[in-house]
Formats: sequence, structure tokens, C-alpha cells
Amino acid sequence: MTSPNDPGDMRLENQGPGRHMPASPEAAGRANPRNLPSNEVHELLPPLEEEIHLRDYIEVVVRRKWVVISLLLIIFSAVAIFTLTRTPLYKAESVLKISRNQARTTTFTSLQSEGYSYDIDFIDTQIKLMQSQQLARRVIKALDLANNPVFNGEEEKEKEKDESEFVAQIKEMIAMARDFIRFRDDDEKDRAQEELGPEAQARLREDMILATFMDGLEVSREEKSELVVVSFSFPDPELAARIVNAATREFINMQMDSRLEVARNASKFLAKKIKESQIKLEASEKALTRFSREIGIVSLDPKSNMIMKQLEELNAALATARARRLAKEAVYRQAISGDRNNLQQILDNPLIQQLQQQYSTLESQYEDMSTTFKPDHPKMRKLKARMDKLKNQIEAEKEKVVAAIKNDYQTALKQQLFLEKNAEEQKRKALDLGEKAAQYKILAREVETNKSIYDSLLQRAKEIEATIGATAANVQIVDPARIPLLPYKPRVARNLLLGLILGLFAGIGAAFLLEYMDNTIKNPDELAFRYHIPILGLVPFVKGRNITPETLGTLSYNEPRAQVSEAIRTAMTSIELSAAERPPQSILVTSVLPGAGKSTISSNLALASLASGKNCLLIDADLRKPSLHKIYHAADRSKGLSSVLTGLEKLQDVIHKTDYEGLHLICSGPLPPNPAELVSSRRMRELLKVCCKYYDHVIIDSPPYQGFAELLILANMVDGTILITVEGETPREGVSHFRKSMLNIGGNILGTIVNKTGRKKGYGSYGGYSYYSYNYEYGNREEETT
Repeated sequence: MTSPNDPGDMRLENQGPGRHMPASPEAAGRANPRNLPSNEVHELLPPLEEEIHLRDYIEVVVRRKWVVISLLLIIFSAVAIFTLTRTPLYKAESVLKISRNQARTTTFTSLQSEGYSYDIDFIDTQIKLMQSQQLARRVIKALDLANNPVFNGEEEKEKEKDESEFVAQIKEMIAMARDFIRFRDDDEKDRAQEELGPEAQARLREDMILATFMDGLEVSREEKSELVVVSFSFPDPELAARIVNAATREFINMQMDSRLEVARNASKFLAKKIKESQIKLEASEKALTRFSREIGIVSLDPKSNMIMKQLEELNAALATARARRLAKEAVYRQAISGDRNNLQQILDNPLIQQLQQQYSTLESQYEDMSTTFKPDHPKMRKLKARMDKLKNQIEAEKEKVVAAIKNDYQTALKQQLFLEKNAEEQKRKALDLGEKAAQYKILAREVETNKSIYDSLLQRAKEIEATIGATAANVQIVDPARIPLLPYKPRVARNLLLGLILGLFAGIGAAFLLEYMDNTIKNPDELAFRYHIPILGLVPFVKGRNITPETLGTLSYNEPRAQVSEAIRTAMTSIELSAAERPPQSILVTSVLPGAGKSTISSNLALASLASGKNCLLIDADLRKPSLHKIYHAADRSKGLSSVLTGLEKLQDVIHKTDYEGLHLICSGPLPPNPAELVSSRRMRELLKVCCKYYDHVIIDSPPYQGFAELLILANMVDGTILITVEGETPREGVSHFRKSMLNIGGNILGTIVNKTGRKKGYGSYGGYSYYSYNYEYGNREEETT
């Protein structure tokens, strides 16, 4: 083998496409005929379902601990400030019994339906009535709450003037926060209220007092009972008890007033309806009398009605006539059809039977004599004449029978037609009678209905007159309200505990939400278990202010005892052992997104390969944003890979020696406008084939996998591809698409090197969700130094 220090013998042979062979047998078996991805994706192994353990959840909480702690402190502080600055409230309660059935002093029914004694809908209706604004206004008027300084807030304003400065500042902060989150419409509403007149201002004040009352009132029902609890919450315990007792009293009075009002309205309504019903009844009776006189109806009973009786008799006679006509017609049809010898009338006729018997006797004599005499003999001719005469007589009698049958049929038919005509006439008379009877019944029914309505309304009116004020109230006060001694709100211990629990759950929920939204690789084992990509090594994160691309790219050579150097050597060993028959010679290094450190890893892998005395060629195939020339300052970027692929330079002219023995470098060269077309050319395959003859390892630094076609083209030319990933930055979708694309083109994934491990991750800013938006600006600006 020619020494790599003297690349002068390297030549790119003009081999045709038919003579070109891939860099290795494995690549040859996977190569696509046109070097383009196929439309099928062949999964070698099905994805494994990773089991989730409790430590995974704990790890999420620990990783997002500042989110949990921040939300916990914010919510707990807000609950504590809200609880400690609230005014203590006292609750006074009263218990009522509300029954559906009312105690009555009379036997008359009430205006409302009775129903069951216990009705949930009825109780709920009464509760809604107790929560109505009508009752609230009655209580406010009864206690004169509008002028009560404790209730209308004037006393509270006086107390606020005497409060300490600290409490005032806290309340001012709460008010500022409340004003900050208010909508703009509220400010406009406040300005509109200031412009209202005295009457509108008084109404607004009344509405505010009414709202204060409605906020403090609470009505609830005891389960499976008729008991209702009425309570009122207020800072003044004595006033709270007074309001509750007044509310129960006014509710009873409101029920009584409602019944009296309903009874009065019902009486007025019934008086009007009775008058209308009386007029209708008289008019309907007159109409019935007038109609009966006009049509002359005596009785509608079918038994005594001659028209209906005659119709029934005619229908019966008509049915008999039709049956007789059908029988006569059947006999007549048989007689005229030619089969009259089998007619029963002919068979039973005695004259025809006698003539047929005589004919049979003569026929027998004729046959006996025919054995002795010929037909022309006088005796035979005489006997034949007698036979013919008898035969004619028989036929004449048969004709008489057929004529009689025809006469019977015609008589039956005429009788049927006559009965049908009479029946139709009688039916018409019956229909006329039915129409008149129907109208008569309608008028009679209207009279009965009007009479029933009139009697019912008259009776109901008398009942209402007797029951006004006679029904007792169905609401009873079981326990009147007493003045509470201790406040029931705020409950400091409970509120603080709830704030702590709520803050903790909110923080944990936010942590898991951020974890769910952060779709990046966080555990290196995920690459092996989920995507079946072997882990070749874990490269730790390097900290330091003086870190430059040159120092990072050559760290494994300059500091062989550093953790990064050990990790690189471990990765290189894993690469060499990744193939059983022959270690991969041409290696492609890439990443899913930029900034993963693929150029740094490529350089360190090349330097690590020199430790065993091998030589290595490092190729910067990133023709969009090259970076290897920054690591090796001695390299001339003006001539490089793009120069060879375009035919402007020879291969030996672009191979640069580095300061490290055995390591040569091919820079990217001038950035072309069409990197994918250059990389997919025949010259690139020939270049790799020639380089593999003279170097033990050919390491190619390629563009990141973010929609650039040259990566897939190069992966089809080399022995294996290494994916550089970063915890917390590499998106899962990117790894999944990378693996499917490699399988699609027949590429060989040697494994992945996890870079920047052990670094304090800043989750939520990795840009993993913008993976599908290809970064076409890659290479247009300088890469920032990490």
C-alpha cells in the first residue's frame, strides 16, 4: 500500500457506471439501482413497547422540580393572602318544613293540583321562590336594610380608614390585581355609571344592596325529607340571624298573599266565563230545537226506525236473490256449453227417461236383426225410422228443459236487479237520515257540553268564594335562627392545606404537561429500546470559558486522559466491533438537527483512530455549512470536495496534511448552489472508492438530516452511518424519520453517539416541534460557538 503521506499516486479513474462497485459488499447489497430512495420502508424489527416504572415519573418531577416548586409557592401564597385578608363571616340558620298538601278547613279542593305529599320538584320550586328577588325585596323593606350602615357598607368604609398601613397595602395590592385582570368593558361600564342621573344612581344602589343580600342567602334541602335549611352569611352575627328570621316570615306571608291573589283573579275569571257559558248554552238549546222541527226526527233508535228496518230486509232479500241468480246462472252456463246431457234436470226428467228407454229397446232389436237382415231390408228401415223419431223426441224434450233453465235464470236476474234498485233507493234514504241524525247528535252533544261546563264553572265559583282565606299555610318554622357565636369562614387551616395540595398537583401537572409537550430524547436507552439504534458511546458535556471549535475538535488527542477522550475511544472501539467480518472503513457522521456536535465528534473519531497506528482521511461533505476548516486552521478551504466533484481540481491537490501524523483532511471547498447533485454524481463514488484504497478509515462529516438529500445519497455509498444525538434536544420524530429513511435507501446504521451528556438541560427550547419545517437557511450564517 502506498503511504498516505504521499497522495500523489491517487487518481480518479473514469469508470463507467457499469464498472462501479460500492465501497463494501454490504453497501453493494443495499444499493438502489438509481441511487434514489425507494417507496417502501422495510422495518427489520418491530418497535418495542417500553415499560413505564415509577422511577420514570419521579424522574420527570425531579427534572422539572423548579416548575413544581414555582407553581406550589405561587398558588400557596395566593391562597394564603386571600384567606388571611378576608373578613370573617357568621352564618345563621333556620329550618323550615314545606309540605305539598295543605291543611284545609273545608272539603273543597284548592286551585293547585294535589299530587304526592313528598315531591322533589315541588320542594325545589319552593327553594327557588325563597331565592327569588321578590322575597329579597320584601326582607330588605321589612328590615330597612338599605339604610342599615352595617349592611350597605358604610361602616366597612369607616373601618378601612382606621386599618393598619400593612393591611391597607395588602388590600390595595389585591385591588390592583383585580383591576389588572378586569376587562376593558368594566372600565367603560364604570365611566357610564358615573354619567347616570340621580334616579339611575339610586337604582344602581338598590341593585347593589339586592346583590349583597342574594350573595349571603343560601337555601338547601335536607335529603329525603320536607325540611329546608335557610341560612345567611354576614360579618355581623346579630344582623345575620335577623335576616334569616325575617326571610322565613316573609316567605310565609308571600305564600299567603300569592294564594289570595290567585283566588281573587280566579273569581274574576270564573265570573266572566260563567256569563259566556250561559250564553252559549242558551244558543245551543235553541239551535237543537229548531233543527228537530225542520227535519222532523221523532226517534234515532234503529228498532223503531222504518227506513233502517226496510233497508235491512232489502239487503237480506238481495243477498238471497244474488245467491239464487248465481245458482241459476251456473246451470244455464252448463246447458249452453254443450254438456247438457249431464244436467240434473235432464237426468231427472221422466219423459226423457221413458223415451231413452224405448230408444234403447229399439236399438237392441236393430242390432239383433242386423245379424239376419241388411240395412235396406224393409223391417230394418222401419225399425230405423222409429229409432230416429224417438231420438228427435228426446232432443226436443232436452231443448224444452234448456229453455226452462234459461227462463229460470232470466227470472232470477230480473229479480236481483229489481232488489238492487230498491236497495240503492233505500240506502240513499238511510244516508240522508244518517246525515240529519249526525247533525242532530252534534247539536245535542253541544247542548250537553255547554250545560256541563256551565254547571262546573258555577260550582267552582261557589267553592272559591267559600275557600278564600280558609286554607292554612303549608310552611312551618321548625327551628328559628339563633345568633351565631363563631365565624365559619374563612377556614384558615383548611384553605392553606387545600392551597398546598392544589399547588402541588398543579406543579406536578404542569411538569408532566411540559414533559408531554417536550418530544425530545431524554434517555439514551430510548434510542436502543424504541428505535433499535445501538448506543456506541456517551460523550460528556465540556464546560469552560476558553472552549473553542479547535480545542473541542482535537480534545481527544491533546487531552487523552479527559472524560471526552475516553468516551471517544470507547465509541471508536464500538464502531470497529460493529461488524463481525470486517470493520467499517467508510463512516458517515450526521445528526438530526444542527448544533449536535457532529463535526466535533467526526474530528475526534478521526484522531482516535490514529491511536492504533492507522491512517485516516477526514472529509467535510457538508457543502452547506462546513466547519472542519475551523478546527484545522492549516487547511485551505478554497480547494476541497466541491472542486474535485466539479472537475476543477484533482484529488491529490485537495488532500491536506494536518498537524497530526496519519490524519489527512479534505475540506468542503467553495459552497456550490447544488450540493445534492454534486454528491450524487459518479465522481463522488469513485472518490470514496479511491480513498478507501489508501486509508484505513474514511470519516465523512455530512449535513444534518433535516430534509437534505445529500445525506441519504452519501449513506448509500458508505459502509455505515453514525447518528449524533443530544439529550433533551434531538426530537423523537427526527430519529424515527431518520431510521425509516435509512432503511428505505438500504443504509447501514452503525449506531448513535450521545453527545453533551450530563449537561443541565433547559427543556422546552429545543425546537423539536419545528422538525418538519426544514431549515433551508442552514449555512447562510455563522454557527455560534457552544
